[in-house]
Amino acid sequence: RLISVVLYYFIRILNYAILIYCVLSWFVKSGTKAYDFYRKMAYYLEPLFRPAKMILSKLNLNLPIDFSPFLTILFLDIIYRVLVAIIF
Repeated sequence: RLISVVLYYFIRILNYAILIYCVLSWFVKSGTKAYDFYRKMAYYLEPLFRPAKMILSKLNLNLPIDFSPFLTILFLDIIYRVLVAIIF
């Protein structure tokens, strides 16, 4: 039970971090402190986006918006549900 709660909050924190990262990507300007924070977030979050980016590139959609953060959130939710189902 404790594992599922910890996993739930970990996934929620990741989801909010991805959301903040996406919003910052629209508004942050180079050379500011917010940009430094944005780059640190990119360092940790971009590896999570790689599987989604590979899937989107194989679909060859050529979309003007990067949907890999959305897919990553979806994958994290699926992983959470599968792990909770396995544990319980």
